[in-house]
Parts: sequence; structure tokens; C-alpha cells
Amino acid sequence: MGSFNNGKPYHGSEQVVGGRLKGATDGTGYFYLFCPQCPDNEIVRILEYGAHAEEAENLYNKDCKSKAKCAFTLAFKIHCEKCGHTDFVKISNTGWQGGTHRDALARFGA
Repeated sequence: MGSFNNGKPYHGSEQVVGGRLKGATDGTGYFYLFCPQCPDNEIVRILEYGAHAEEAENLYNKDCKSKAKCAFTLAFKIHCEKCGHTDFVKISNTGWQGGTHRDALARFGA
């Protein structure tokens, strides 16, 4: 596998931060992301993914009842076939570990 985004820098745009990127599961548990530009929940394609960070130990295990096997952040390059919007998003188990979305936005900004 080559380097994520051909080794170029990547960061989510204003259109996907602060709760602007939405998604939902289907009938079998697959999660789909919706284009932040298109109305009617147009589903984006995931074009590429990469491990942004991986660690054997999860530092939040000491603060949480549940224990994660490791720490990770996965980055995804997403694209909307309808409008052409391309962006980046990350999923991690090393960021905010509980509470509400409002709490996270207050702490990290929106």
C-alpha cells in the first residue's frame, strides 16, 4: 500500500468539522457518511484510508472502565460523486472518550 494521500498533507475542511459531517448505519450495521454539501443525505465514497497513528497502549485505559486493546487513528479520504466534494475525516479511540458532543465542541472548538 502506498502512502496515504500520496504523502501530501491532509486535514478536514470547515465543511466537516464542528458536527457538520453526518452519517448513519444501514440495516446490517455498515456506517455511511453523508456529503456535507449536498441535500438529501447523498452518500460519499471512501476513496482511501490510512493509519494516521497506532500505539500498543491506549492512554485512556487508566481513566475508563472499558479497556481498548490499542490506540489508533484512521484517516479517510472521502468524495461525493454527485457534487465532486472531496475531504478528509479521522476516526480515533485516542480523542474525546465520553460525554456529549456539545461537551467535545466546547472543549475543542467548533
